[in-house]
Amino acid sequence: MNMQTTGLELILNAAEGVLQIAVTDNSTLLCAQEWHKSERATEILVPALQHICKTLGILPTAFRRIACVRGPGSFTGIRLTLVTAAALRRTGQARLAGLDYMQALATTVAMQHGLLYGNRIWVLTHARRNQVHFQPFVSYGPVIPAQPLGDVTLLPPAEALALMAKDPHGGYACGSGLSRNAALFEPVRTGEGPEGAPGCTPLLKAVSPSIAALCLLARHGDYFAQDLEPLYVRSCDAVENLPQLAQKQGLDSSAAVKTLEHLLQRSPQSDI
Repeated sequence: MNMQTTGLELILNAAEGVLQIAVTDNSTLLCAQEWHKSERATEILVPALQHICKTLGILPTAFRRIACVRGPGSFTGIRLTLVTAAALRRTGQARLAGLDYMQALATTVAMQHGLLYGNRIWVLTHARRNQVHFQPFVSYGPVIPAQPLGDVTLLPPAEALALMAKDPHGGYACGSGLSRNAALFEPVRTGEGPEGAPGCTPLLKAVSPSIAALCLLARHGDYFAQDLEPLYVRSCDAVENLPQLAQKQGLDSSAAVKTLEHLLQRSPQSDI
């Protein structure tokens, strides 16, 4: 490792569908792994990191920077990577940066399609049945992260399509929200967009960020000596269903909800 560089950097993403791990040194990619086993990410991540560190001849405490995708996406995947980063920060010298999953997808499209400044990129990812995370971006070219044109919102895919149709710029659409609602976003014919937004080009296979895009975002990240907060757009299903779950366990629904609110707002009881 060149001591004049920014040092070893670890990049983690498990927000949706695929577990991605990359290690760089001053923007040079040393290692990259992609595991299309999202349901097994919890048991894969730590052994994979151990193998990577052994192969590269480094210690887990050697990372100077750790960039983690903090959402929106899978509650389990996001917690897994953020907790791992927090543990490495406490045992080493790393500073942490949070990456945005929607921006990673938009940047992937900009890089892979060589989009110049001004091109619209619509990102839609699956949230739950009949709902998607939706956010518009503008390309700044293939070597600069795409920039958001608004906040990420939660809405039905048909409403997302209607918003895309209103934009005179057309643009490109990507994300799992397209493939999970393929009938709605399928192009009418070659060279055209879906029936509701013919000026938009849907990229149905663009469902995961590229390692190159994650590395680019990590290079531009803001790093701090503190843990990362997850980005959850929708509420957790277990939280929404708590009253019904409590009743099935013979508990008082109102008391269960109040207890959960107290636990979520309570200050940490230790420094661990």
